[in-house]
Amino acid sequence: MDIQENVSLAEHTTLKVGGPARYFTVVSSIADLESARQFALQKDVPILVLGSGSNILVRDAGFLGLVVKVEFFGRDYKIGNENKVISELGSGEILDEVVAQTVDFGYWGLENLSHIPGTIGATPVQNVGAYGVEISDLLKSVSAFNIETGEEKVFSREECQFAYRESFFKSPEGRQWVITVVTLELSTLEKPSLAYKDLAALSESGAVSQSDIRAKVIEVRSQKFPDWNVVGTAGSFFKNPIVATDIADALLARYPELPTYPVSPMETKLSLGYILDKICDLKGYKTGEVGLFENQALVLVSTSSKSAEIEALVKFVTDEVKEKTGLTIEQEVRTV
Repeated sequence: MDIQENVSLAEHTTLKVGGPARYFTVVSSIADLESARQFALQKDVPILVLGSGSNILVRDAGFLGLVVKVEFFGRDYKIGNENKVISELGSGEILDEVVAQTVDFGYWGLENLSHIPGTIGATPVQNVGAYGVEISDLLKSVSAFNIETGEEKVFSREECQFAYRESFFKSPEGRQWVITVVTLELSTLEKPSLAYKDLAALSESGAVSQSDIRAKVIEVRSQKFPDWNVVGTAGSFFKNPIVATDIADALLARYPELPTYPVSPMETKLSLGYILDKICDLKGYKTGEVGLFENQALVLVSTSSKSAEIEALVKFVTDEVKEKTGLTIEQEVRTV
């Protein structure tokens, strides 16, 4: 196994900031993971697992341990009973490339998740979702390796403990598990999901193909999100708040145009993009080399080389939302 030292993590994250990893290696097999585990034990250092780095903010001090970049590849599609397509995907596969392939093959399910940065392995961790679809809607199981014990396990959908942008794999115990294979259940039957307002207009023109949905999602995301190959970004930096329904009602009384989405009889999801834009007047706000994107206030953009500048902006935005609405907002992005 090739172990590198003092590798800049800015080059391995889409925010393009972060100090060095004391040790760095790439793994593509269970044997590689076991070797990495033994190396970390030998050196008595912690392990940080990295995919494409699209949902992580590495601080300027870097990581004083072993960074394991996961590159498990492979795509296997099997058509089963009732038009189901069982898709076994290596965790290092690029999500958008897989989405494009399933659209080409006519396998329904992933098209609404087009044009999202990151790897397949990151999707269960974050319960990645967009335009009315979450990966938990499609997931059958997750294969993983415990970087602390060397155990291998297949997690059922229920064991993943999915919630809004949450899963078991974000818990302290869950972070010990390195996802190696994600198994999804897609379909050969047409199942367009058009409830999201940006896609609803597609149904007015008659039959809607997967290609239509993918093209529309790419069009919308291209307007709302900057190109992560050009500017430092991690997509949506903050979570939409889920609050008690009475809190949502109180905010609606003050801001009748605030978009809300029922989660349960007791809870309501609020549009943080609207809050940042219309209530806090922060869309397009910039300080120094960091700011909120001019087309979508949920998205942080940066040309800075310092994580401290990003963290200062995050604190400012969080404080502004708290002052204007009383809400305490949370990051989607993990800080290391």
